[in-house]
Amino acid sequence: MPMEWKKFKKERISLNYTVMLVPHSQKKMIHFKTPVWIFGVFFLGLLVLTGACLFFAGSRHQLKQVRREKAQLEQEWEELARQKDLADQENEALLKEQKLQEQELSELEQRARNTLQELEALVDRESQIRQELGLGQLPEGESGAADTAQEGASVGEGALDPESTINEPQEEPAGIMQEGEEAGQPKMQGQTFRIASAGMPRLLAENTADFEAIRSELLYMQNRLAEKNGQYDSYMNTITERKEAEAAEKLRKEALRASIVTSALQYVGNPYVYGGNNPNTGVDCSGFTRYVLGNTAGVYLNRTAAEQSSQGRSVSVQEARPGDLVFYSNGSSVNHVAIYIGDGRVVHASNERVGIVTSDMYYRTPVKIKNVLGD
Repeated sequence: MPMEWKKFKKERISLNYTVMLVPHSQKKMIHFKTPVWIFGVFFLGLLVLTGACLFFAGSRHQLKQVRREKAQLEQEWEELARQKDLADQENEALLKEQKLQEQELSELEQRARNTLQELEALVDRESQIRQELGLGQLPEGESGAADTAQEGASVGEGALDPESTINEPQEEPAGIMQEGEEAGQPKMQGQTFRIASAGMPRLLAENTADFEAIRSELLYMQNRLAEKNGQYDSYMNTITERKEAEAAEKLRKEALRASIVTSALQYVGNPYVYGGNNPNTGVDCSGFTRYVLGNTAGVYLNRTAAEQSSQGRSVSVQEARPGDLVFYSNGSSVNHVAIYIGDGRVVHASNERVGIVTSDMYYRTPVKIKNVLGD
């Protein structure tokens, strides 16, 4: 076995290759011998080098392609980002427009509600004015005038209607020829004129009379309208005067109530005297209210608190105004009265210990509140 290997090595592996080089500069060839394994290593290295060059060239080409794709993707990404910004701006503009539309819609709804309220107020005001003026229904004279105007208008329409004067055939007087026949001219197509020349003045007279009747009816209606407008203005002036008088009376009543409170408060601290009638020298609760309202407002009150509680008009706590009387009871009957001065307080002749004082309205439980001033 060792001998065969040495022989194979010598014959196959240890063979030499002769390499000849023929340069251009020399005519003599250069040749040298190299073992086969060196040639194999060289050839293998050449293959490896060639493969490595091809690999790196392909990798470089792929790297350039990847870079181009990356740049393209970056451009597409920038375009998408720009489109996204534009879409966001459009969305913001749409949101703003939507908010403006919602605001305008809300304003329109509010304006519609205000308009409806104004219309309702106008309807209520008109109803109130008609009630104040007593115009529940139209008077009989106005209805008749309106019917007459309608009849006059219908008569005027019939009188001025060309169909009734031209196109409708009318009876011709005997022996009178038609206008077209006398002149020897043909009749016009679509219309047949049957008006005799002798009937024209009569027709004009009738139309003139109808026109005068219509004009007289219109003048009559205009006069009636002017008269009603004058009456309406008079009624409005009366209503305005009445409201001004009511406002002046209201101010007078308010001033009267303020004077009652002022008059009552000036006696605070004066003594309480059972059965007394003069707050300067001494007075009880009903004598105090009787004196103040009688001397300040000219209102007559009965002597006792129980009798005074049956006078005037009952009002609620929310309706109470300065100058009203507040009554209290001992459980079975009214036994005390005070004058309401506003802000939940009263002035009254309380007892012999404290005299005339101001107190909270609920220092005792009120049983009645009376308006004795008649407003």
